Amino acid sequence: MRYHFFTTSSNAWRAMLFSIAAARKSIYMEMYMLEEKTEGFDFISELEKKSKEGVHVVIVLDVVGSSDLSSQAIERLRSAGVEVLFFKFWFQRTHRKLLIVDEKVAFVGGVNISPRYALWNDLQMQISGKIVHPVVQSFARAYDACGGKDLELIKKGKISILKRTKLWFVEHGLVGKRFEMRKHYENAINNAKESIVLVTPYFLPDKWLIISLRNAILRGVKIEIIVPKGTDFKLADHLNSYYLAVFAKLGAHCLYLNKMNHAKIMVVDNKTAIVGSQNLDALSFDWNVEAGVSFDKPILIRDLGRILSKWKYDAVPFKDMTCPTCWYDQAIVWFLRLIQPIL
Repeated sequence: MRYHFFTTSSNAWRAMLFSIAAARKSIYMEMYMLEEKTEGFDFISELEKKSKEGVHVVIVLDVVGSSDLSSQAIERLRSAGVEVLFFKFWFQRTHRKLLIVDEKVAFVGGVNISPRYALWNDLQMQISGKIVHPVVQSFARAYDACGGKDLELIKKGKISILKRTKLWFVEHGLVGKRFEMRKHYENAINNAKESIVLVTPYFLPDKWLIISLRNAILRGVKIEIIVPKGTDFKLADHLNSYYLAVFAKLGAHCLYLNKMNHAKIMVVDNKTAIVGSQNLDALSFDWNVEAGVSFDKPILIRDLGRILSKWKYDAVPFKDMTCPTCWYDQAIVWFLRLIQPIL
């Protein structure tokens, strides 16, 4: 099994385009956000080119996240033979960022394709080996749900029993896997013995997550919560601060990253970890289609730890920046929970 972590959007895009260019049989992409005007990274032209070469190219896009993709770009792809489908269901989005090439190499993580993310830190994982098989299965199920007609691809979505290994794909939100990410997080947190590290750009935890983390703190587990000081949404910054203040009071060690960081990570006891598309909010755990790679292989934990150490080196302790919460903060949080499914 081969793997590689990419810690910026641009580095991930470069590797993804390299894999696309090397494709010989198939390219499957499921993306929350795909835009054609990502300067220096022309995914549309490369996908169009590979399809014209005879490679089977299928793209599933979220209808909301990819709403800025022009009709001209979609027509270019379809004219070249690319099958372009949109995930469009009430209150549910595909928030996944998947790329699968020749059913041998896959990319999983938090990286969207849009010029606004070019300078962001993020985390995308390139993997190969047996782990790619369940990624293909999961993509096939999303393809089928969106009305795909290729029966051979749909057949790949048949659920099979796979032995859990040191590297495991976690799919969430599709039929039969509705709350897998929540189960994964809840089980890992409830069984933590020493430490939990959480990295997320948007921190609006559900009640179950608050309770699980609070209970872990009461057991003596060291909790670290790491969010960017400034995100692309001012309201998200306010909510991040509100919940960091809540957990700081409970005894968690909270950090602000100085640069926008879109990565989604959980590390438990420095022995197991998950990297994926999931934010720590109700949208990811209760509504969206998400995906992540869970692992307990020591070499992967070590490499991920090095990445986290670099990010934390420049981070600012939240306690040094805490401001008193306002009387209306809880009202804002309650309102956002109410409308979150339609955001």
